[in-house]
Amino acid sequence: MRKKVLIIAFILFFITETASASTLYEVKKGDSLTKIAKLHNVTVADLRTWNKLTKDNIFIKQKLVVQKPATVKGTTNTTPVKTAPVVTAPVKNELVVSPAPVITVPSNVSEEGYAYYPLIIDFAKRLEGIPYLYAGNTMAGFDCSGFIYFLHTQAGMKIERKSSESYYLESIVVTNPIPGDLVFFQNTYKEGISHMGIYLGDNQFVHAGSKGVEITKLDNVYWKEHFVSFNRFVQK
Repeated sequence: MRKKVLIIAFILFFITETASASTLYEVKKGDSLTKIAKLHNVTVADLRTWNKLTKDNIFIKQKLVVQKPATVKGTTNTTPVKTAPVVTAPVKNELVVSPAPVITVPSNVSEEGYAYYPLIIDFAKRLEGIPYLYAGNTMAGFDCSGFIYFLHTQAGMKIERKSSESYYLESIVVTNPIPGDLVFFQNTYKEGISHMGIYLGDNQFVHAGSKGVEITKLDNVYWKEHFVSFNRFVQK
């Protein structure tokens, strides 16, 4: 069973690496939503929905989701899931769309984590540099729990927008963390659980800090002092 799960995880990672290259687009001078939509063969309405935009105003160096990530969910049974078509690099100003394979997503992975972890990790790294915004949970800016909410909903997990303290209470502590698990901290700007991020392995985590989305070492004096635990959401 473990071997099968690892194979599935590898397949998912390979698919994710191919698709994620077209997931984010950095706005350049002269761009508009209409121009970006045409370039990526999507609609302006899609761009508004994926990026939670209420207006058509965009700014240079803003990162926009231009292809909705494949939905990956834990289920009570092993279920085939069709991923979204993969848009490859333009060739002679034309977008080439290749058919996506069908993969089998394991249900409620425990020791190995969840099948959507590679997608979350890859996406999180690509959001590095997006500014901090109190209560933010869109590409315009994130706070720590808003960052977690955005990543997981983009990966297809149905969770509500809550505080880091609430997410801590809704997850379980794991003693052997793997990349993709949650990491919690306490007594940062307030008493109790007050900050969270995504564990990347190699003693690093990615989070929406005061300087924006960044990758930080867990042995940093400040974070080491406020560290609480590694956790994992409970799939329903």
